[in-house]
Amino acid sequence: MKILERDIKNESVSLRSEDLNDLWTLYNIIDKGDIVSARTHRRVVLKEGSKGERKPMNLKLSVESVSFHEFSNRLRIKGTIVEGPEDYVSYGTYHTFNIEPGQKLTIKKEKWLKSELKHLKKSSSFKVDFNMLMVAIETGLATIALITNFSHNRIATIKKNIPGKRYEQSFRNKAYEEFFSEVSKVLKEKIKSIKISIIVICGPGSAKERFVEYIKKNVPIQNLPKIYTIQASSGTESAILETLKSKKLRDLKENVKILLETEKIEEIMQLFATNSDLIAIGFDEISNATDRGAIKELFCADILIRGASKEKKIQIESILNKVENTGGTVHILSSEHPTGQQIIDLGSLVATLRYKI
Repeated sequence: MKILERDIKNESVSLRSEDLNDLWTLYNIIDKGDIVSARTHRRVVLKEGSKGERKPMNLKLSVESVSFHEFSNRLRIKGTIVEGPEDYVSYGTYHTFNIEPGQKLTIKKEKWLKSELKHLKKSSSFKVDFNMLMVAIETGLATIALITNFSHNRIATIKKNIPGKRYEQSFRNKAYEEFFSEVSKVLKEKIKSIKISIIVICGPGSAKERFVEYIKKNVPIQNLPKIYTIQASSGTESAILETLKSKKLRDLKENVKILLETEKIEEIMQLFATNSDLIAIGFDEISNATDRGAIKELFCADILIRGASKEKKIQIESILNKVENTGGTVHILSSEHPTGQQIIDLGSLVATLRYKI
């Protein structure tokens, strides 16, 4: 994120987003009622009965909603026009900014919080183009998911009856080939549409190795990503969640947000089982631990920050600032991931402690 100008008196910040991480940061910072200015295009009807033409212009919107579109690399900001060229727009009408990496915008708030400004200035080290295809596979069942730093999407579940061992091997081989063909078609289409970093095939038995062999022999994919095979319990969604915790993926964790978060959440669950006194949950417990400088790591679901009331945001900011000022680490987790959902299930705010209090 490049901060171009800050007007303290008017509570406005002009900036340029540089990558997908920046768009996700803005998604969690821009609130309903903020005033956002940007260069945009709007269809203008100059003659009655004509379709009109798209004109470039500068507009200011009073924000009503913000949505993050990861796979089109866009942040959509919808609101009512409060300022623009009078010849082309009517104030109070709706418009949507499609903010992309490299685009400039200005955000004006009633009051910028210190934590919000800190997030703008903080440059993320996470890989922005990390897209992992995961296939959990067993005999006759496969679950395919796309995992990124910002979301977890199940793409397909494929089922196929595979004859048992009492049937002729030729029947079994044919059924396997048809099954593998269906699964590989989904993979091939996804690799065509999105740049995939790695493919992880997990599951019990030998089905995963047989599937990898089938891909390499029968599926022509240009620039086939590196494939990892990992032992897992089944061909279901639960095996994908299980595999995300695998030690075999540890080498990838340095710059991959979702893998780091998965590891951290697993540590929290272990602490619950072995030493729950080193866990704090909710505002009251965490505020108390914060005041004592006891928080080692704080985990906050993004939905707790996004769209929160002014009073709640001030309360959250106070906690975040105190944690960082006492040497603690703050993690903001996406609610689009199972890791974020686990934090939400625990009340959206969880901390690990340096010592019992």
